[in-house]
Amino acid sequence: MSISQGAQANVNGKALETNVAQLLTQFGCSFKEQVEFTNVYGSTRAKVDFMVDDLAIECKFQRVAGSVDQKMPYAYENLSLFNRGLLVLDGDYFQKHEGIHSYLNTKVSSTFDWCFVDDLTEWLMENL
Repeated sequence: MSISQGAQANVNGKALETNVAQLLTQFGCSFKEQVEFTNVYGSTRAKVDFMVDDLAIECKFQRVAGSVDQKMPYAYENLSLFNRGLLVLDGDYFQKHEGIHSYLNTKVSSTFDWCFVDDLTEWLMENL
């Protein structure tokens, strides 16, 4: 029995969140998961993947072409609602697409940053 592309995306996304939770725990961070907030569209049902003090962390995984990369501006705008936001990416698609890196690099500031999950421990050491 094969799994649909959408179901596989959910499995991959959850695996990334589990990986990030393990890294945060190993780093000694106290954090909350799936924290509700009011998003840029005014929905109070939105959730950010992790909160570490005033740092909101959102995780995105994409292995192949799809719509997740089109959601980067939305993810950025939502993370901008917090004191600090971090977008954590994983997957071959994100690794290979320099345009996504370029876009996100134009948004980096004292309140927003991004990294690949493989670089998260280093990011935490430098920024927490």
